[in-house]
Amino acid sequence: MFGAIYGIILAFVIVADLDHALSGYVHAVVEDQWPRMRAGQPAYGATETHLRAAFDVLQAYDPKTPREEVFYGQAVGHLNDVAAQRRARITMAQQELPPLLQVLAIGGAVVLIPLTFLYGMRKLRVQLLFVASVAALVGFSLLLVLVLDRPFAGELSVSPAPYREGALARYW
Repeated sequence: MFGAIYGIILAFVIVADLDHALSGYVHAVVEDQWPRMRAGQPAYGATETHLRAAFDVLQAYDPKTPREEVFYGQAVGHLNDVAAQRRARITMAQQELPPLLQVLAIGGAVVLIPLTFLYGMRKLRVQLLFVASVAALVGFSLLLVLVLDRPFAGELSVSPAPYREGALARYW
């Protein structure tokens, strides 16, 4: 009987500790890591201590029954998924368009727009409309390249809103 009571108390302590570690991680992602990524300076250290604390809590737990082993395996698997998503997010925030593709995108625009003047149209208004349309298309394409190059930076960026909604909303 004392063993069962001890097991229940230990389970509540582990769940409470894990909940505390995950709450710290979610807050660190939104309040520390996301502003760093938006500024173009992502860092693994912004959330490392909180994620490590969650792993430490799980490593301290010793499942006794087959049901606890299944739960433990799933919990560790989900925490590994969180760590993998963290690595992917920081890697995406650090990557940028290779210089050769930057030259191709900008150089292509510089070459393409003057070439549109070579198409002789009978009416000047139609030719200006054609040139303006091509310039707008190229400009929007370059803007898209710029926005997709830095998905976490600037006003048009990925939002941390999912960390405040759904299953993670209880941490706010």
